[in-house]
Amino acid sequence: MVSGPIDLSPLQRELDNLRLQLCHCNHAGTCLGCQGVEMLRQQVQMIVSAASQPVLLQVAQETQAKELVKQVQEMQERLLRDPEAARALEELLKYFQAPPDEETPTNH
Repeated sequence: MVSGPIDLSPLQRELDNLRLQLCHCNHAGTCLGCQGVEMLRQQVQMIVSAASQPVLLQVAQETQAKELVKQVQEMQERLLRDPEAARALEELLKYFQAPPDEETPTNH
């Protein structure tokens, strides 16, 4: 277990330097360089946070995640076995499908 807070300031400085080199939007945060560096910053925070937790808590969270996935899979299987639910799901999915491409008229 980690004995104290993790000092991320050296890494944050390096990420700031990387952002300066990659930025194309004058630091508005809209270019791929800025957004990529911010994504890395968030991932670092998540990793440090997760790794700083006691091992038992990490194992418990992993177990909860696996149980949730198992429950979702079981629910999907039940839905697929129920013909009425399957039809309802098909109807619902129609709303989320992309509209069909309209054929463009051709001049012949």
